[in-house]
Amino acid sequence: MMQSSVVIVGLIGLMLVGMCHAQGRIMGGEDADPTATPYAASLRVDNVHACGGCILAQTKILTTAHCVYRDGKLIDASRLSVRVGSTNQYAGGKILFVASVAVHPDYYYLDNNLAVITLSTALTYTERISAISVVASGEALPAVGSAVSVAGWGHTSDGATSYKILETKLTVATEASCLDAYSGHGEQSFCLAHELKEGTCHGDGGSGAVYGDTLIGLTNFVVGACGSRYPDVFVRLSSYADWIQEQIA
Repeated sequence: MMQSSVVIVGLIGLMLVGMCHAQGRIMGGEDADPTATPYAASLRVDNVHACGGCILAQTKILTTAHCVYRDGKLIDASRLSVRVGSTNQYAGGKILFVASVAVHPDYYYLDNNLAVITLSTALTYTERISAISVVASGEALPAVGSAVSVAGWGHTSDGATSYKILETKLTVATEASCLDAYSGHGEQSFCLAHELKEGTCHGDGGSGAVYGDTLIGLTNFVVGACGSRYPDVFVRLSSYADWIQEQIA
């Protein structure tokens, strides 16, 4: 991936304000147990995996807003679907269609990068399909160095696309390293550190960052190439908890 200085790469196969793009899976992760990530959804555009998403209620999926845009325009809901209940992005589980999409009213490129998808049919919960609780408004981040679980179908270190969801543990980065990576960092974002050639990558946008059994963030973008020395940047959901609850109420 070519770069003249520091290039911010959005984690979806779409071009965003001059950002490089591709699709794929978590780098350096391991195959997730079939029941380890029952909240995870594969968001699909024209039935092709584009991003991750998280089940919040029987008809509601949370993802990043840039996942539902192409060429600066909101993708029509008729082109969107989700696969749930399977670690395989190509088979198993259930495919459900999308009735509507609510994008955060202040969304602009990577800022306020949230969208809630309403499914046309309610989910039936099983051991492989279930909702995850969202962090409370204003709740503090885990301590620096704490392990946070991230799972997705993004690019691997060899550039291949995996058919199975991968799960990895990243660690909460310091404020200083987050600011070094992303000068726009503030209360609406946080960073997770990783080893070189590990971390999130293209196709992981919208995937959940989970601490304990609580969803605390969504994969937003990487700085430089995937697996660079910089930490990965996440949407901090405690800053948006009230808006999210309004959408799923």
